[in-house]
Amino acid sequence: MKSILSVLLLACLHPCLAKELPSSIRLTPGPINEITLQVGDKSLAINSSGAAPCDTLLLTHGRRDIIRAARASGAQHIYGGEKTLSVLRGAEEFWMNWWEDRFDYYQQQVTQLPTQNWPEVQELPENTLEWNGLSIRILPSPGFTRDAVTFVTEVEGSKVAFVGDLLLEGGKVRDLYSFQNEIREAKIGGYHGHLGRLHVWLKSLETVRAEKPDFLIPSRGPVSTSPDTDIGTAIRSARSIYKNYLSTNALHWYFGEERMNTCAELVLGENHGVRSMPLAEHIDLPEWCQHMGTTKLLVSKSGKGFVLDVGGASALKTLQTAESDGLITGLDGIFATHTHNDHTAAIADAAKHFHCPVHALPEVADVLQSPGRWFLPGVSPNRVESVHPVKDGETMQWEEFHFTFRFYPGQMYNHGALLVEKEGHDPVFFIGDSFSPSGIDDYCMMNRNLMRDDTGFSLCFRILDELPGTTWLVNQHIPHLFRFTREERKFLLTSYQKRARLIQEFVAWDDLNYAIDEQWASFYPYGQTANQGSTVATEVQIWNHSTVDREFTVKLAHPMMTLPEPKTQFIPARKMGTVSFDIEIPDTKDQQYVITADVIRNDGLEESAFCETLIRVGAPVIKTAAKDAE
Repeated sequence: MKSILSVLLLACLHPCLAKELPSSIRLTPGPINEITLQVGDKSLAINSSGAAPCDTLLLTHGRRDIIRAARASGAQHIYGGEKTLSVLRGAEEFWMNWWEDRFDYYQQQVTQLPTQNWPEVQELPENTLEWNGLSIRILPSPGFTRDAVTFVTEVEGSKVAFVGDLLLEGGKVRDLYSFQNEIREAKIGGYHGHLGRLHVWLKSLETVRAEKPDFLIPSRGPVSTSPDTDIGTAIRSARSIYKNYLSTNALHWYFGEERMNTCAELVLGENHGVRSMPLAEHIDLPEWCQHMGTTKLLVSKSGKGFVLDVGGASALKTLQTAESDGLITGLDGIFATHTHNDHTAAIADAAKHFHCPVHALPEVADVLQSPGRWFLPGVSPNRVESVHPVKDGETMQWEEFHFTFRFYPGQMYNHGALLVEKEGHDPVFFIGDSFSPSGIDDYCMMNRNLMRDDTGFSLCFRILDELPGTTWLVNQHIPHLFRFTREERKFLLTSYQKRARLIQEFVAWDDLNYAIDEQWASFYPYGQTANQGSTVATEVQIWNHSTVDREFTVKLAHPMMTLPEPKTQFIPARKMGTVSFDIEIPDTKDQQYVITADVIRNDGLEESAFCETLIRVGAPVIKTAAKDAE
């Protein structure tokens, strides 16, 4: 099977190449390229050797698909960097802890980590590995992953850099969500750290570029025969995307210009030229709307209350005080705008205390009722027992207020909004966390900010355009009404559409959404419990982001389980489909299984061990000290 990048054809082996690889290097394209270097009767492999035997194997990094390919090599000597070894030696501990750590989670690192320890891997020397007469330089090259290294050596008069997933032929990258990370210099955490490792990655590219290699050999796709050109293209593309992102960003309101300027300087340099939109018009909230952190309390003339979000104990206490002080006589209902814990953690307690219903869009309701079945940023483990699902466009009259519920996939896909109309006041649209007066809340790709005409922020802009021009917006974190002028909306949307085009050129996919949506293929449930010897149902949900119909084949994997045969599902363009499985649980006590799925498209593109599901059997897993993985 081909990888997502091998579809760029076997250019690395094509006889018409301007430069041909040294004859001692063998590369066979695949989900992970099989790369071997032959010197005499010895062979050395980078990440994968396939069926060919090799004496020594070097790991550029420790992602799950790389490690699975490497384990199949049968090499006698295997080496990885210090940070990769930390991943490989702490894999099982990570997944034991992950059962609990996945809740209230805001570090936002990809979970494509090995599921088994591999203690046999040896640590690389600090600078140079001597192998069979060759000196192989070891360059730290973090960015796409935290632990990456690049190997540089001279073979038959050519300098070759084995770069793993650092960069692909043509100056492209595999995805963008892998760059999500904290930006310590700007005091920004992982959740808000959009492309947070980009500045680290750019330095790694410059480090490799300074070696003046003749070839870059990646672990996916064709060889780069023009390294300097491809690196230059990548740097320009990445900076253009980041500059565009900063110009429309909601974080200017939250974090201020100094911290956002720090972000700009890290990636773009001192003379970065980023120009953010001036803050939109904003005024105080009306007297009938009370701001309580991330909670908004609507108060009717009769003294009844209706609340949007209840994020924690302090919000619940404030609501209880409002009742005891006579501001409200009680709550008639709660609307959950989206699924982050700072908006949902105390909804169940509030509903119980005030004996009121909870309303939410279906995309939000299921997460509230079954949080363990989902892995999304900041999901609270606090289950809401009963949620009344409301449809997009559904209306409700409450006291003197007219409500219209909307599906509003802005800050995250699992997101709703509430249009509130009241006689004598301009319409007010409660949009959760989707916009601030400075722009767009799209700083965390794990929220699934899809860049498509039919959903995501494009849909959010379209809904805004359909509302009366006098409509005010409310962000749950902000104690103001605000609204964009027509010119401001045009600037934000036009810039956003430009960024989509830039990203499409930067990634090695037929549609950019595969590269920004880590969960285009994901298990549902993400986690579940089971009895020993039982059978449990699971499914892999696949969103065909392509503009053409496709078939997807899903193959499950676990080293100690007998799993169902692979299944294939036809999914129309731009639609979501499911591939369902019944899994027989072994007759084993107190065990947690991490099952992965290979996802293969009918055009030959394959993602190995792409997504995972957790199945826990028996007693709770004992939590130990967490590791800083990947």
